Amino acid sequence: MPQPPANPANTATAGLAAAGTTEPSRAPKGGLLGALFWPLRVLKRLYAWVVGWADTRYGAPALFVLSFVEASFFPIPPDPLLIALCIGKRRRSLWYGLVCTVASVLGGVLGWYIGRGLFDVAEPAIRSVGWGPGWFGTPEAAANLTAAEVSALPQVGDTVFYPDGMFYTVKQRFDESAFWAYFSAALTPIPYKVFTIAGGVFEVSLPLLVLGSIVGRGMRFFGLSTLIRLFGDRVKPLIEKYFEWLTIAALGLGIAGFVLVRYAL
Repeated sequence: MPQPPANPANTATAGLAAAGTTEPSRAPKGGLLGALFWPLRVLKRLYAWVVGWADTRYGAPALFVLSFVEASFFPIPPDPLLIALCIGKRRRSLWYGLVCTVASVLGGVLGWYIGRGLFDVAEPAIRSVGWGPGWFGTPEAAANLTAAEVSALPQVGDTVFYPDGMFYTVKQRFDESAFWAYFSAALTPIPYKVFTIAGGVFEVSLPLLVLGSIVGRGMRFFGLSTLIRLFGDRVKPLIEKYFEWLTIAALGLGIAGFVLVRYAL
């Protein structure tokens, strides 16, 4: 059984060779712009390292762990790892899609129980990393509300959820349709973990979380893995050439998801 690469920096070339890719990057290398792209070139080395894991026994477990923790508390989505593994071993693309989906749904259930039973512990942790105002809102947002409207704000323990926070908006989405709220968060760049934790906080149906997550995450991850299985030979050179730009686009989508929850939904 082959062993995983020991060092991502030293085995980037080996990882790319294992995936059958030698496409040069189209990202700028010189000047100020090249310096700004340096972290993304390091990330591409990590990508090459991950591709090298596809032929080992550790690729699927790593994908399972990342998908599980991302659904409940970890900020990095599993899609880049799923893409890398599917490219590295296209025959197993659908298996990787299944691993990603199952782990993500289970992680969503964990997020629900964190919100339901451990919110007193999770709330200070969320605030400690600076997410408190974005997730829970700020008292200033209630300045123009009437006394009746303030008293009607959602509240758990001593934590009040103000209108400029994501939890307030998520609560509104749950009140409209719990299934569609879970489904949309599972399928789109909307931050899924906010919905899974908030579902537990507000005691929204756990079976609907499971159902909405299976449908949404299944469409997202199986759709991605199926596309790579069918068109991997065409997609792979583009990913190699434009990896840094695609990474920026993915980060932009993640930021857009947070903005969408907070201001647009």
